Amino acid sequence: MQRIPRRATNATNAWRLALTIRDLSIKIIAINSMQELDPVKAEAGDKVRVKVGDYAGQRGVVEAVESEKLLLRLEESGSKVRVTPEQVTNYSLAARKAWVTEPDRAVGRPKGTRLTDRVSVTLRLDRALWEQFLGLEEAGVIDDRTGLINGWLREKLAELDREGRKS
Repeated sequence: MQRIPRRATNATNAWRLALTIRDLSIKIIAINSMQELDPVKAEAGDKVRVKVGDYAGQRGVVEAVESEKLLLRLEESGSKVRVTPEQVTNYSLAARKAWVTEPDRAVGRPKGTRLTDRVSVTLRLDRALWEQFLGLEEAGVIDDRTGLINGWLREKLAELDREGRKS
């Protein structure tokens, strides 16, 4: 039997605090949630990856939750091991937490400001290429990741469109 988390209510309190420093007004807004949500914990059937120890990197499924330990069945070997929740990355738990905090958001995070019509896309890139890209971004050569990639795609698509119309 699967437990379905309660939806969050709008019961939140917001406190506003204004600070004045030499004619400069700084507003600090703190939002403190007053929601009484049950803590989300590991459950039997959760898919996990072991982070540390002899089985680091292996994936498995939670067979049982026993007090402070999880009993895992490892995918590769089928063997069973006991670990603490801190020793695994629990993919199913992450999805449940996202559902509790943002039930109407498919990717589990609040929507950003929408100034243009955009779509979220996942790409698979060669690791060396991505690390080179990140290096240039950290060095300040790339200051707008989205704008740069959009520009590259526009240029390449226009080139392909021109070539396609010639033939």
